Amino acid sequence: MNFKNIKNIIYCLLLPLLLFGQSKIEQKYSRNEVTINRLEKEIGELKQKLSGMFKKESNIAKQISALDHEIALIARSKGLLEQQNKLLSVKIETTNQELKNTRRRLQNLKQLFADRLVYMYKYGRIKNLELILTSSSLNQAFVRYNYLKIIAEQDERTIRSIKRKERRVEILHEKLLAEKKLKDDNLREKRAKEKKYRKNKTEKNKLIKKIKWTESLYQRQISQKENERQKIKEMLLGFERKRQRNERLSVDDTPVNFNFSNFRKAKGKLPWPVRGKIVTKYGKYRDPKLKTYVKNTGIEIKSALGTPVKSVFSGVVRMITYMPVYGNTIIVDHGKGYYTLYSHLDEIYVHKNDALRTGQIIATVGDSGSLKGSKLNFEIYGNQKTYNPVNWLR
Repeated sequence: MNFKNIKNIIYCLLLPLLLFGQSKIEQKYSRNEVTINRLEKEIGELKQKLSGMFKKESNIAKQISALDHEIALIARSKGLLEQQNKLLSVKIETTNQELKNTRRRLQNLKQLFADRLVYMYKYGRIKNLELILTSSSLNQAFVRYNYLKIIAEQDERTIRSIKRKERRVEILHEKLLAEKKLKDDNLREKRAKEKKYRKNKTEKNKLIKKIKWTESLYQRQISQKENERQKIKEMLLGFERKRQRNERLSVDDTPVNFNFSNFRKAKGKLPWPVRGKIVTKYGKYRDPKLKTYVKNTGIEIKSALGTPVKSVFSGVVRMITYMPVYGNTIIVDHGKGYYTLYSHLDEIYVHKNDALRTGQIIATVGDSGSLKGSKLNFEIYGNQKTYNPVNWLR
């Protein structure tokens, strides 16, 4: 068996995998499109709300909250558009490679057929006639005639194959042009989002400077954060009740096929979700402004805007949401009642029910929900309790 035949066999074996890969890319792209469209609808509704608020509302804190929500949604949309660009780059590269391969096969086929036509022009008719006339018997002449007929039919099939490949080249070329245009449109949309994002951030920073930090305003911030913590606890409790019920009934309704590792055994060995300085520690501390004790359920790590945030352990994304004080938030399920929470995020690169690996980039650091600059809020939950993340990180 020569090398060309081996290559053809390998290509045939790999083709289903290549098609499967393309199918997965299409699925991811479509899923991103659905989320982007939903976010666009939410942004549109917030714009109307903001427009009326800036005309009537004198409460700066409420203006900041509404503006921050829009910024957070735009950031999420930017993250998805960034993913779309990467997916389109893969699609363009795949289509381009397929186009090159098809053109090469077409050229080889045309060359083989051209060589055959030259031979037929020079010798074909005489040789074919000789082949039949020099037959030793009528039966041999009939066999030789059928042989020549098969060759002619093969030539017809080759011509049809050339025409099909020519059409395939046209289709792939059109597809490539469409994908490149889509990527250009996508990049323009991302640039427009970046412009709007920067404008809103500037407006938010101006409003923050106008805030007069009264004791009542500060107390309201703490109360709101406590309310959101309670919502998170209720959310996690709901996840756990469902998990325990499914375990009793031996039901597996996990949207992805995922084998959870033992998160508890990773204590003290987890990688940091982001590099930076801890500016708010875990646990109870005395607030100097309120002269009272408040409790943190996680740590806040100061880091530059746009710094990649990584999953500290393998798991499944259970929730992506926005809360006024936490901002853009991701909750990851690590199995057996353990969860990690990442908030104040900017761009988000994952979806609900995505399976994650340890160290996978899931988002970037932002200041959504924060009035004190960019930072990551990181929390660990286990069996309805919070843990000091410092004791779990290496």
